[in-house]
Amino acid sequence: MVQVGAFADEARARETRLKLERAGLKTYVHVAQTAEGRRVRVRVGPFDSRAEAEKAAARIKALGLPAAILTL
Repeated sequence: MVQVGAFADEARARETRLKLERAGLKTYVHVAQTAEGRRVRVRVGPFDSRAEAEKAAARIKALGLPAAILTL
């Protein structure tokens, strides 16, 4: 999968998801408790291969967003 961000502000997480979904990418969120507090992680995927994840990451970066490929 590709993680696009981990947000303390839920509104920013929603805005990011909306931008990704408008670009045709399937998103989901994972809420985590961290040492810094609650974070909403916006992710795209899962993908069947790393090549597919890399292709999606390139699309995400073209939208001006960060993209980190994760293997869970």
